[in-house]
Order: sequence, then C-alpha cells, then structure tokens
Amino acid sequence: MKMRDGPQRFPDRLLAGVISVIAVLGAAPGARACTAFLQDGVLLAGKNLDWPLDQGLLIVNKKGVSKRAMVLDPRERTAEWVSKYGSVTFNQYGREMPMGGMNEAGLVVESLMLFNTRNPPPDERPGLIAWAQYQLDNSRTVAEVVATDAKIRISPTMPMPLHFFVCDREGQAAVVEFIDGKLVCHTGGQLPHKLITNNTCDESLAYLSQHDGFGGSKPIQRDSQDSLDRFVVAAERIKTYRPQDSKQSPIQYAFDTLAAVRQGDATKWSIVYDLQKLEIHYRTVRCTDTRTVQLAGLDFSPQTPVRTLSINTPHTGTLNSYFVEYDSDLNKWLVFYCIRHTPQTKDLPDELIDAFARYPEAAVAK
Repeated sequence: MKMRDGPQRFPDRLLAGVISVIAVLGAAPGARACTAFLQDGVLLAGKNLDWPLDQGLLIVNKKGVSKRAMVLDPRERTAEWVSKYGSVTFNQYGREMPMGGMNEAGLVVESLMLFNTRNPPPDERPGLIAWAQYQLDNSRTVAEVVATDAKIRISPTMPMPLHFFVCDREGQAAVVEFIDGKLVCHTGGQLPHKLITNNTCDESLAYLSQHDGFGGSKPIQRDSQDSLDRFVVAAERIKTYRPQDSKQSPIQYAFDTLAAVRQGDATKWSIVYDLQKLEIHYRTVRCTDTRTVQLAGLDFSPQTPVRTLSINTPHTGTLNSYFVEYDSDLNKWLVFYCIRHTPQTKDLPDELIDAFARYPEAAVAK
C-alpha cells in the first residue's frame, strides 16, 4: 500500500484552535488519567483507560504500507515511512491515531495524559502527530523506539499532551516523555519500577520513595484515585508478585492490578497484553467478560483490506473471526462523535475534525 495524496496541511487560522485546545487539556485535571505497567517475569503489560468515553475500534493495521504523516503546521516537514510490522490498536479518535496497541513483534506502546508535556519545536527532523502508530509500524524493541528520536519528532501541534509507556518481548520497558521540548526517556536502571500514571516519571519515583517498602515510612493510600497514589499501589503489586506462589493465573493477577487502580466508572477499558504469546485480553465497563485477540491468527499483509471491530462488541472469548472490513463512514462517525463529546476537544473546527477522519483514506493498495 502507499499514501495516495500529499501531506495534509491546514491554514494558519486552524492552528489557533489546536493551540487553544492544547492549553485547555493541560489545565484540565479531569483530563489526567490512565495507568500502564509491565509485570516483570511474565511479560504481561497492563493498561487502564480512564476517560469520559468508552466508544472505540480495534483495528488490524497492515505492514508494507507507505505512509506520510498528518501535519497541522504548514511549516513542518512531514515524516514518511513504510510500515514494517502489522499491529492491533485501540482507536477512539480514528484509524491511524491509536490510544495504544501491540505489533506482531511483541512491542506495546500506550499513551497516557501528562500535564507537563511540551513537545519539540520544529527542527530539521520531520514531524508527525501519531507517534504511537509510527512506533508500532517501525519498531521491534524499546531500544529501537528510543533511537527514532534522531529521525522523527512529535509535532508541537499534537492536540493531546501525552507521555508514552513502551515495552517489548525482551522484558525491556521505557517511559517516554517530552519535557521542555526534548525527549526524556527512563529505561533500564532509570526505571526501577516499570509503570507510569499521569505525573512525570521523576515525580512518580520521588513520591514512591516516601512510602513504606520503597525507602520511606508513608502508608500506601489504596483507596485514592490520585495519579501518584495509583503509581504507588501498582508499584507495590508489581514488586510483590511471585508467580510461583500465586493461586491466580498471571493474566488474572494483571487484571487485578488494574482493578486496584481503577477509577470507578471512569475506567472504560482494562487491557492485558501477553507479549510472549502475542495475545491481547481486555474488558470494558460495559462487559466485564474477557475478550481476546490473537495476533498470530490475523492477516497483516497489505494485499487484504484493513479490518476492524467495535471495542464494545457483544462477542466474548476469542474475537479473531468477528473482525470486518474497515468502513470509512464508521471511522468518520467515531472521530466526530468522540471529539465532539470530549470536553477538552469539543470546540475544534469541523474542517480539522473532518481532516482527521479522512486521513486514513489516503492509504491505498499498490
């Protein structure tokens, strides 16, 4: 596949709307949500989506697709690439703009809100908005993800202030943040606890060190929904897990960790990625039964259509056989509905929302 059209660029009058939304998002405490982690020893990653909306699509993204990034600022150079890996992503704001997902190499990328985010200004590197999809398309390991900072950068007009949790089949994990216009990455020894919530990694680790079991004396606040307290609760569960002593399956323990940091009905999706088996297990606020997607049974070749499935499908168990061919009208409805019903983005101009909805239509088979 290749991108049929040139990069999407927008008039200067639309940039003011995007910039104002970024400011509102950063100032809105209600927008700061989610928890992500990697459970050492069993290669299971977990993610809670804590957000106002629960609509979304599971999307089977193809490898061998030539892509050109969407850009909002006409002064920015645009990134171009051919996807090396297929992936399955959770998309609420349209195809090619995932919240997170896993690729066929076992790399997981998840996005979480971060107030402190300040993305890099334009420079010699080409820019993009869909940082998570780019990494799932191109990277096999955490090290490869980090290395891409020399080649591409996330655009300063990205409408959401995000940081990212990344992990791979080698058991490596990273928290990738953009602070004061530069990439700040915690991995290896700089990430002694493989998780993140909605404060910076440095803030979270400093707060953790004040607590009992982590060098301090503060009791753990298990009934708090605060970002820093959720970090501590999740860190304790990861630290104390002993699979050989547990009566629970590792997957159930991961779901229980997500339950321990859920924020009531605000937690819309709970996802467990099995990096070794290349399986995705998830539950939703509408359905607490576990649904499973097996990447090994999916067709990622570019010769066949992209396939999708509603995250809130009534089916449970293994979902592979229920995926259907991608529908651009459904994608457009999802983009408009979710942007208009997200308080922080509801005032974006129709022209810009329509551009997000139409962006994936530029991908066509060779």
